[in-house]
Amino acid sequence: MLSGSMLRVLFIIMILFSCTATLAYASMFELEVVPISTITENPAAYDSTMAYRKISVIGNISELSKHSATLDDGMNSLKVDITRRELFEGLNISDQILVTGEFRYEHIEESVLIPTYVLHYPTDDMGTVNISSIVNEPSAYNGRYMTVTGNLSSLEMNMGRYVATVLDEEDNQLKVYYYGSTDLKKGDNVKIFGLFNGGFVHSERMGLNKSPLSISTLIPGFSSIMGAFALLSLALFLKSRRRND
Repeated sequence: MLSGSMLRVLFIIMILFSCTATLAYASMFELEVVPISTITENPAAYDSTMAYRKISVIGNISELSKHSATLDDGMNSLKVDITRRELFEGLNISDQILVTGEFRYEHIEESVLIPTYVLHYPTDDMGTVNISSIVNEPSAYNGRYMTVTGNLSSLEMNMGRYVATVLDEEDNQLKVYYYGSTDLKKGDNVKIFGLFNGGFVHSERMGLNKSPLSISTLIPGFSSIMGAFALLSLALFLKSRRRND
């Protein structure tokens, strides 16, 4: 049986572990996944015409042209609107993708999925990518998660989100949509994690690009509040051990 002191140590370790937990992706880009077969069987249940709703659909591209796109799961297919053709840049026939958007059920004409985000599937994180690499070959990064760093040259609120421009040392620029609150300002050196799709980085995580000596850099996702609590608990525990000794 574990002693009281051992239990306290395990408890502190669990707190520290919880402080370092990070999300693999920003949830707004990957919502409830609905199989194509389920939509085919009951399309009215997913219709966003009357009740605004977004879903995610996974399938292989079986058709992709200037006029139409089709997702296929092997047995069923679903038409995808490609008015925003830039969302599909770099994608090809047979590629597996995840599309998040609104499904429009048409009683007479063909029903269609209107995409907001298009991701390669399975989703992956490309890590830190240079802005120059994205600017020079955007199709290679379209539909993928990544981290970029640079200086804020502009930051404005527009339609409920921030629109930022980030520059690298060679003045290559990248547009970022940031969904959250921030006190960042023009000139700040920032670190951004998000989805690059349609020529923009869509992000829910944007903050100062902190020094390598920062604990939040050494331990990604470290929560200052929880971390402080864990360190205080550890200090009190060590103090009690010294008293007992």
